[in-house]
Order: sequence, then C-alpha cells, then structure tokens
Amino acid sequence: MAMFIVRVELPDANYSDYQALYDLMESYGFSKQITGDNGVVYDLPDAEYYCNGDYDIEAVSSTAFQVAQSVRANAKVLVTEAERIRWTGLVYY
Repeated sequence: MAMFIVRVELPDANYSDYQALYDLMESYGFSKQITGDNGVVYDLPDAEYYCNGDYDIEAVSSTAFQVAQSVRANAKVLVTEAERIRWTGLVYY
C-alpha cells in the first residue's frame, strides 16, 4: 500500500478557506493525522495531509489539486510518495 504526504497552499486564503479545504480533503480520504507504528496518532503540520492506499501518485495529485482548486483557484499542491515516514516534534493524542 502506498503512502503519500500532500502539502496544499491556498495563497491569500483565510481561516474559513482552510476549514473548507480540510472538510473536503477529509471527504476524499486525506487526513490531518498520521499514526505511528506504536499506534499513537499525531497531528501533521499545517497545510499537510496524509493518505495511503492502492493509488498512484498521479491520481493522488490530481484529486488533491481538484479539491484544492474548488476552494481557491490559485491553489498549489505538492505530493510526495513515501516508502517510510519519520517525524519529530509532532503533537500527539
């Protein structure tokens, strides 16, 4: 199963734009949290999303971009497909 980190920037956006983005991204399977091997759930940094599944990077990028553009026409999206993900300093539950 592939893992992806997606960064979405909405230039000139306000809080309600990012809240709309969050809600839409979540409805498409993108999460603002990531779960460690130890089962602990961590919050990702602002503007970052995680998704995993049997997808290719083109599909993930296209979906994220379409969702982001539905909120702000000048959206910017960066998608990274990861073999492993390591983090430090993230807030956890």
